[in-house]
Amino acid sequence: MIVVKVALAVVLSQYVRTRVDDRDPNSPCLYWTDKTNIVFHQNSEGNPDTPGDSEHPAVTRAFETWQAENQACGSLTLTEGARTSSRMAGYDETSASNENVVLFRQKMCTVAQCTDDDTCGNKHDCWQHAPTAIAITTTSFHPKSGKILDSDIELNAPRFLFTSVDSPPCPAGMFDVTCVATDVQNTVTHEVGHLLGLGHTSETGSTMAPRADPGETSKRTLDANSKRFICDVYPVGKPSKSCIIKVVDDDLGKPKTGCAAAPGTLGLLALLFLRRRR
Repeated sequence: MIVVKVALAVVLSQYVRTRVDDRDPNSPCLYWTDKTNIVFHQNSEGNPDTPGDSEHPAVTRAFETWQAENQACGSLTLTEGARTSSRMAGYDETSASNENVVLFRQKMCTVAQCTDDDTCGNKHDCWQHAPTAIAITTTSFHPKSGKILDSDIELNAPRFLFTSVDSPPCPAGMFDVTCVATDVQNTVTHEVGHLLGLGHTSETGSTMAPRADPGETSKRTLDANSKRFICDVYPVGKPSKSCIIKVVDDDLGKPKTGCAAAPGTLGLLALLFLRRRR
């Protein structure tokens, strides 16, 4: 499920990049360019429903999957920082301490909390997105260049039972933490793709396919075209590549938003300056 539609452009290699303007196929793509070392932080509260501390290693493995491809042919470094108490998704241009955060929301926002308020999720520490979305990635970026400033991943724990075991898939309607219900690593691997600038693709079996059914773990492994995205857009020893060659200034606009996943569908991405969610 897409919370905020993001411009998606299909390229010859079959991966899809997210653009600044979904109505303009010639607008810049979102990409990391000013930073080659992207530091992410897991919220220290984790997810109470996942046994022990197992959700944290699962998130780490998801980032490591993408980092392995960067080591093979890319220029980015995904580094895990210390766990954080921050539960803010989005970018604060007045702050010098923005963090790329991964967190599990534990309660749904109420209508009263969120009427015409795009920041109520942070204010009330609640899930303000579509109930059927498994996860949301909120990415903030410069509207003229597509340069990413910050990207945060939220997981919908009030609605979905997140698990971290490898097998077996849970029987229909009998979800339990001892079998695979909504897999943490599967979900976050998909969301990290959005964090890096990928959109959804219609290609069957892709890490960036928009559906994620209960019991699925296939998105833990990157498909060939998602790997190619890293090689093409973040080539080793060379500057990151936008979709256009154009000189732009660094004036900030306002944000868009990111990626979501549902029982069957996966995530979005976000803009402020702009902010976008997927």
